[in-house]
Amino acid sequence: MKTGMEKKSPLFSRKFPRWTGTGVKVLILLVWAGLMGLLAERNLFQPQALKVTPALARDALKTGEEWWGVYWKGEKIGFAVTEQDLRQERIQVRERLWLKMALLGLPQTIEQALDYTLTEKLTLESFDFQLQSGLFPFRISGWVQDSPQDSRKRLLLKVRSGGREQEQQVVLTEAPFILGQTKLHFLTEGLEAGKKYRIPIFDPTTLSSAEMIAEVEDLERLTIRGEERKLFRVRQEYRGLSVKSWIDPNGHTWKEESPVGLVLVRESQSEARFQNWSSGKLADLLALTAVPSDREIPNPRSLSYLRVKLHSGGLTGLKVEGDRQTRVGDEVIIEKEDVPPPVPEKQPLPDGEKEAALRSTPFIQSDHPEVRGQAMAIVGGSSDPVERVRKLTAWVYREVRKQPVMSVPSALEVLRQRVGDCNEHAVLFVALARALGIPARQQAGIIYQEGKFFYHAWAQVYVGAWLTADPSLNQVPADAAHIRLVEGDLDRQADLVKVIGRLRVEVKEFR
Repeated sequence: MKTGMEKKSPLFSRKFPRWTGTGVKVLILLVWAGLMGLLAERNLFQPQALKVTPALARDALKTGEEWWGVYWKGEKIGFAVTEQDLRQERIQVRERLWLKMALLGLPQTIEQALDYTLTEKLTLESFDFQLQSGLFPFRISGWVQDSPQDSRKRLLLKVRSGGREQEQQVVLTEAPFILGQTKLHFLTEGLEAGKKYRIPIFDPTTLSSAEMIAEVEDLERLTIRGEERKLFRVRQEYRGLSVKSWIDPNGHTWKEESPVGLVLVRESQSEARFQNWSSGKLADLLALTAVPSDREIPNPRSLSYLRVKLHSGGLTGLKVEGDRQTRVGDEVIIEKEDVPPPVPEKQPLPDGEKEAALRSTPFIQSDHPEVRGQAMAIVGGSSDPVERVRKLTAWVYREVRKQPVMSVPSALEVLRQRVGDCNEHAVLFVALARALGIPARQQAGIIYQEGKFFYHAWAQVYVGAWLTADPSLNQVPADAAHIRLVEGDLDRQADLVKVIGRLRVEVKEFR
């Protein structure tokens, strides 16, 4: 049994809190979403939908390889390559992304691979995506089939996570498109300033859909690699993240950038793989994503009340109010709950909310025998819900070694490997709670530590009222220095990208 001695490791002697990592993980996943996402449902209303003329699409398609260097706030952190090939009536594409960075001072390597086959109309026929980072591999494959009942399409998905294979199905009104090929659509339609496209995107890493709006903004001159070029600037809005691409009249992308500091620049193979790397230490992504605070908060782990003003340019779509949080404009008040919850009588959850908080998912495998068995072993003969929650929280805190892991979190893998950051702690805790019939859901936002706020994940359980639990800190309830911004599984946590790099906290009052 682990005893928590990992706290003495040099890793945790650094100034960064040992449990953070959610925001960085979301950013890395959105690197893939921005480069390699899937388009799930085309909606035929304004802005105009994409249209494809097969002959023009094939003429515009360039076979061979294209390489890019990946930069984060001026530091090179990786490279990407796309290889396209025409084979009879099919188009085969191989996309690879390799990233190297530091998290809590430790080097992290992420490799992502996507292989897919398109029809001559650029619609998706099949794909295979793999993410390899540290201890937790993730793989998802998909095939498009005609629906036997009507004219719609079915996207059959096979998810491999936690040593388990599960199948899912997404019903589409039309055949899906690959996001990476949308620039071919712009080209076949004619790159012209002012044109807009509405593109709902399906993201396999989170198994969720979100709309993207693309607009050809202008034709401008840009100097890249010492040469001035005339390029179309195309803006793409996805999950609150604005990505700008610079594309030449032949459809080649020369540069892409986002407000959070991520930039892709077209390079030769040699440049992408071997040149422009920093000779110094790798930039630590946890430090780069830290949220500034205007004042210090002493003893944040004992905080019972916190009032802050959030400066972000917009909180629309985030879950910043409800339960223990009250919002007035941009000000948010967080009040630590009492235990047991101060309710005169237990109020049952609505059926839909309860079902969602008990559901087993590809990443929260609460119905797996190993998860169920471990949950029962932890709580023993205890039947009181609050006592069960406390035991689960303490067990996850004690048994899961605190280490940053850059991958898609899987409860079953965390249970087996016993290692991870705040997201892994939260995912395993939620799975164990659900296995016992305790409604549970993930929370993510920011937590105060040592002069700044850091992105963090914790959980919430229903024991007559919603109660926070932070298994990476062994807190029930969590202190008031936890500010929730989103609620739900990884698909909802991706909404953090709306504020990452733009959020600032003004501390008004605390006690």
